[in-house]
Amino acid sequence: MKHLINYITLACILVMQACASSGPAQVAEVTALLSVGDSGMLVDGFEITVTNPSALRGLKAADFDLINNVPQGFVDPSTGQAPADYTDDGISIVRKKNVLTISCKPFSWEGKMGEGFRRIPWELRCAADTCLSVTPDKVTGRKTAVLDDCITGSFTYAGLTREYMLHLPKDKDGKVIPNVPLFVWQIGGGEYDKDLMTVATANRCLVSLPEEGVPCATLVFAIANPNYYYSASLHPDRIELIDRNNALQMAFIDQLIAEGKVDGSRLFCAGASSGGGCTIRFMMQFPDRFKAAIPCCSMDPVVPIHQVEEKYEGQYADDIEKAWKSPVVYKWNGSDMVLSEMDVDSFVKLPMFFVHAQSDRTCKVASSYAYKEARSRLGAKDDLLRIYSDEEMLSYGLPVWIAHFSWVPLLDDYSEGSPMDWMVKMM
Repeated sequence: MKHLINYITLACILVMQACASSGPAQVAEVTALLSVGDSGMLVDGFEITVTNPSALRGLKAADFDLINNVPQGFVDPSTGQAPADYTDDGISIVRKKNVLTISCKPFSWEGKMGEGFRRIPWELRCAADTCLSVTPDKVTGRKTAVLDDCITGSFTYAGLTREYMLHLPKDKDGKVIPNVPLFVWQIGGGEYDKDLMTVATANRCLVSLPEEGVPCATLVFAIANPNYYYSASLHPDRIELIDRNNALQMAFIDQLIAEGKVDGSRLFCAGASSGGGCTIRFMMQFPDRFKAAIPCCSMDPVVPIHQVEEKYEGQYADDIEKAWKSPVVYKWNGSDMVLSEMDVDSFVKLPMFFVHAQSDRTCKVASSYAYKEARSRLGAKDDLLRIYSDEEMLSYGLPVWIAHFSWVPLLDDYSEGSPMDWMVKMM
């Protein structure tokens, strides 16, 4: 009789477990696993936390399907059309207690581009249990690779206060590695006067080196300037503000050096568009402090070039060379920004790798040729120039009409001879 009761009890328990496992999942949290893509956020997967773990039993990757999950890029390189959903979502799942982790091919957080540039939201569908289906509005939390490990704060100098985001590399034990190289990124005009997270996720400036496994600190500041626009070099107030921001960034870098976080002999700078121009001006101010720089699709930091036609071949380079021999840079003297002469010798000894797309319609490629030529005339011997063809830009999903985005191949490519490879080899 006693054994019969035990069997009945066991049977009841098994029936209860079976019933519980067949019930719908009771979802407590949905965390999106994100990373920074070429032009925004990517979804790499999800963590779904439930209150009834038994509901996760028996689930298979085949039970899940992603809708409107498109890779980043303005067009599909193979078709020239808007990116289509992945034919293979690359879904895999892992269950650990009450947490279901779903991994997939990275897709755009913003969803699929529809007619009239309208975004169609993505959706994760679960055929076995609709409670486990996910749409953007059901996401309750986010985990972002690299950025979640960054330090954020604000810094005041030269009469300005700016917010920053800093990534410091760590060893296998999770300890910050001291005295590492530093890569500082100058933001483009599209990110001016925006919040720090917008600045940090506009492109891969903070995450490119860490994701490549390079033990280098990366830094970006949110700059609250009016947009640094064409022919800004004709407006002393705009140029002074650019140089003031750069003075603030240099003071912060000096603090990192003093704290033993960064090696002052291995400082590197890059930036794109307006940030490409700011990179050049940064090097004009502090040419003896940096080891190398990569100005990308630069605007007009020294003389007007864009929206200006050359009166004769070589005029741009002539104008730049003349300007660099004049007092064209502002420096902080402890109480104010003062127009000063450049240290031309140090400036031309600092190697630069100019980057541009051949068909850039926003910042014409003639500017990079002119900057390089003017520096060569002044004695620069180690500069390089990389011009991306239309075919190269298209391979990144960037058609001619968006060829300005040459920072995408810049930050993605570490192949032999690429600008990032060139820089890493100096670290």
